[in-house]
Amino acid sequence: IVLLVPELTFLTGLSDIQKNSRMMKDVMWEMIQSPQQHYTRLTSLLRRIRDTPEASQELERWGLHLDTDIYRTQGHILPMERINLRHCSFFPNEELSWHKEVTKELSISVISINSWLLVYPKRLQQLAKDLLAAMRSTCGAMGMQVGQPMVQELRDDRIDSYVKSIRSGLGSQEKVQLLLCITPSNRDDVYGAIKKLCCVQAPVPSQVINAHSLTGHPGKIRSVVQKVLLQINCKLGGQLWGVDIPL
Repeated sequence: IVLLVPELTFLTGLSDIQKNSRMMKDVMWEMIQSPQQHYTRLTSLLRRIRDTPEASQELERWGLHLDTDIYRTQGHILPMERINLRHCSFFPNEELSWHKEVTKELSISVISINSWLLVYPKRLQQLAKDLLAAMRSTCGAMGMQVGQPMVQELRDDRIDSYVKSIRSGLGSQEKVQLLLCITPSNRDDVYGAIKKLCCVQAPVPSQVINAHSLTGHPGKIRSVVQKVLLQINCKLGGQLWGVDIPL
């Protein structure tokens, strides 16, 4: 029997059930805090320590004293960087995000997908069709072209089925630019087997998509597909954006 001390353990991940629940939103809310929120929570903690007799006595016993405010110093604010696309330049917003701009404007250089392989289990056939339709309706704004893939439909989602099908698909075509796999769940063993095959044994750029990320309202699927296309463009040697780097 292994007994773990709760105070000495840390949460390192969430199960699939927890990821699909409200807990994921709560965790993200705790992680993404503004500087002002960080400051408020820190000073609140310092005041609680000061106002709690037991905590104050313990600090005195150690010979320690905590100020009720955090240390202040003069910071240097760097100028905002300009992001360059093929035909336009812009400055990012306060959140330092420019996802919308790179999905609506042409990237600096774009690689079209003409010869590629799409692999998925048979029960995800409709999801694969939706994915392909979303890729084709989204790619134009980025300047990409997505051709018709060679499709390999699996009878099941076993590791051997993925590996054999991918080997067969890669061997039947002279030049495959990209392998795109849809997996029914977030399984590390399936992902690892696909990446080992595509990185070591039969080198080809690969993209693995979890089916759960493609389920939901159309806006969510469109957002996921946009991010996937940006990743694919980079993996194929395209360039999304750049910044000015003077000598």
